[in-house]
Amino acid sequence: MSETKLPRPGQATLAGWLIVLGSLLTVVTAWDQIAGLRSLDTRERVEEVLAQPPLAGSGIGLDNVLDLMHVMALVTGAIAAAAVILGWHVLQRNKQARLALTVIAAPLFFAGMFGGGFWSTLAAVAVVLLWMSPTRDWFDGVSPTKREALDNSDPDQKSYVAPTPPETQTDTTTSTGTGTITGPARLSEQQPPPWTGAIAQPAKAAPTRRPGAVMAAGVLTWVGSGFTALMMLASAVTATANPELILDQVRKQAENDPTMREAVGLYTTDIIVASAWIMAVLVALVCVAAGVFAVFALRRHSWARVALMISAGISALSLLLFALAFPPAVILFGAAVATFSFLLRPEVAAWFRTK
Repeated sequence: MSETKLPRPGQATLAGWLIVLGSLLTVVTAWDQIAGLRSLDTRERVEEVLAQPPLAGSGIGLDNVLDLMHVMALVTGAIAAAAVILGWHVLQRNKQARLALTVIAAPLFFAGMFGGGFWSTLAAVAVVLLWMSPTRDWFDGVSPTKREALDNSDPDQKSYVAPTPPETQTDTTTSTGTGTITGPARLSEQQPPPWTGAIAQPAKAAPTRRPGAVMAAGVLTWVGSGFTALMMLASAVTATANPELILDQVRKQAENDPTMREAVGLYTTDIIVASAWIMAVLVALVCVAAGVFAVFALRRHSWARVALMISAGISALSLLLFALAFPPAVILFGAAVATFSFLLRPEVAAWFRTK
């Protein structure tokens, strides 16, 4: 760990505590799953899943699934316990802890699908923030002023102009009525008359090179939008191929929800297919718009930066709600939050203002 003392950025604090708290709650969730693994409710839910395609007729037994869930819960709990300790050391700026968290992030994410749920996914995604600026600069010992100089293509700060040193005291000859006096000039004679005009403030050099955060925001937008659009189109194709399966799921949910019993009669396979495609097309159009905003933002259009920040904020709120039902969506949520934070950085705002 570097000996340079630097203030910890807020992004590093957020990522560290997300890892600690998310991993801690993952340990609790895994322990609770192990405790209720052999309960009647768990066995009934597993049997219901095994009776449906594609597991129906696969030959996989109930005990096999329960044993797998037990092992995965143990593995998830062990990895999450290690992540709690490593997350605390990350807050102390330990590079080895950050590297170890990077190694176990993928196993924590995949194992958490069986025993950690939402919290393990949140902790795994938070590890990505440890490798983003300004947290990356904090680990590398790069101060914010040094990073600003690097972004301005002046890493050695050669553009700095030292102030003019004060003039040395000179001897002067003064004539008086009684004779000539030779010696140092008086202070009042050395000083120029007071300036009464406007005072020019030194202008801060504007960044000329595009900050890396702008490119990172654009790449995250393109990747996240493309993945979201493909996922929604795949859902529409699945609904078109198996509308009866979706309709059966809706009817089963209506059996346990009295408020849906009256409305479930209005659902037909045609309505389900049409709804799936309408939603897929709308989401795809929004994703295309976000990608276009990213292109114009990279071309240094201020309006595109604002539009991209708005779309990233709305996407983050929507994905956070969606992640409660589909935990892997936390990855897209993290990408949206990272995009918003990148575009909010001071050097990014300065780069857009100086066009």
